Amino acid sequence: MPKVIFVCTGNTCRSPMAEHLFRRIIDEDSDLKGKWEISSAGIAALPGQGPSKYAIKVLKDEGIDINEHLSRQLDEKLVKEADLILTMTGAHKEMVLQIDPEARDKVFTLKEFAGIKNDLDIADPFGQSEEVYQEVRDEIKAHLKEVIGKRKQFFLEEGKKRKIKNTYYRRDGNLKIAIGCDHAGYAIKKEITDLLEEEGFAYTDFGTDSSESVDYPDFAYKVASGVASGQFDRGILICGTGIGMSIAANKVKGIRAALCHDVFSARATRNHNNSNVLTMGSRVIGAGLAREIVRVWLGAEFDGGRHQRRIDKIELIERGEYRENE
Repeated sequence: MPKVIFVCTGNTCRSPMAEHLFRRIIDEDSDLKGKWEISSAGIAALPGQGPSKYAIKVLKDEGIDINEHLSRQLDEKLVKEADLILTMTGAHKEMVLQIDPEARDKVFTLKEFAGIKNDLDIADPFGQSEEVYQEVRDEIKAHLKEVIGKRKQFFLEEGKKRKIKNTYYRRDGNLKIAIGCDHAGYAIKKEITDLLEEEGFAYTDFGTDSSESVDYPDFAYKVASGVASGQFDRGILICGTGIGMSIAANKVKGIRAALCHDVFSARATRNHNNSNVLTMGSRVIGAGLAREIVRVWLGAEFDGGRHQRRIDKIELIERGEYRENE
């Protein structure tokens, strides 16, 4: 039987609520009843702890008894055995991937799996009032219903196959990508072009095409100028540290190149900086992490709002028109 695990921090509030709410939703659906094994765990759980009193109370109001729940720590064995992992926050998702990078195709935030594109975290109610727990319960319940509403066929068919493919970021699958590297980045560039091909992204490879020594600014300029001109939507550059590529690319007007060696930065630089070029260092990170960084960076969207005001100020600096405190 395929397994789904809900994950939060301590496995005493959000994830046990999600586990038991989802179990009831599944049990009330004649097509899905008995088809999935449902459980929960915590990234930093103290094993054997009972659920918080308000988690017990707000689920009792739903006619669900979780008094017998005992917390457990998420570990590599649980991650590998799971067929689907739904986390309460993006940080939890990243921690799961630190436990097992190979889990990237089966781990999602709950809201992400429900088709939500922004604000993917469910806040931790621990230490707060019963009213806050009620709000979190209702939010989790609503998203679980959205999951079944939008993905019932997945639970019926894909669950049987015990195979899940994380294509969340492919909402941007029509992006045109420019990619380049120097000799030090050649091997990882091949990994990234393989990823782009696997997921159907249109891309142009500007080289280099071997490990023979070349000058990174030549390739940074080709990629950055292609993005700045509008020929390409995004650019990816790899050198030994990623620093040289970042410096060179940012000399091209209109480019916001971000050096990222972790998935948090990759997401944040899209959300907050609207970065249009990603740079990485092949002597700093390995191919697996590089692929995951690209996945996250391609999938994340610009949040706009106050962040657009800051981008506008960067553009004023670029044009030499910036005035302090304007």
